[in-house]
Amino acid sequence: MFEHVVAAQTLAAGIEGGKILGSVGSGGLAISLTAVLVAGIREPKKGGKVRRKLSGTEASVVGVAAGTAYMAAGSIWTYGGDFSDAFSSVFTGGAFGAAGLGAVSLFFAAVMYFREMRPGYAALTGIVAAGVWAQAGGIWGLPESVILTTAGALGVS
Repeated sequence: MFEHVVAAQTLAAGIEGGKILGSVGSGGLAISLTAVLVAGIREPKKGGKVRRKLSGTEASVVGVAAGTAYMAAGSIWTYGGDFSDAFSSVFTGGAFGAAGLGAVSLFFAAVMYFREMRPGYAALTGIVAAGVWAQAGGIWGLPESVILTTAGALGVS
């Protein structure tokens, strides 16, 4: 049993310092996930072919991963976080009573679970939800933690 674990660790250590994908970086992950979203949600032009089109659920999951990568990358990618802040301030500003970021997070979870959205809207909802969930903390911080831990194992720094 332990021989397999040791062999896997040795293999992982030999791959670019233990990183499966080499040195990707959070900006590179953000670019890659954005490319997946753009290519996966756009309809082909006349006569064009699509190898794989994202469903609404897949687009929202990739959107959450992309939103988390945007926050980790910083620089020009901060607009996703700014949009999340602006959206959540509508609810937490007092217009809807005493609502916190947990309520906004619950709102996003309900919309993403109960509504079948088109891939473009699902991706945008996922990107905004990633920023709100990261700020809310608690159980809502789990997607960010899982995504960043997985990204770290894959070579994103």
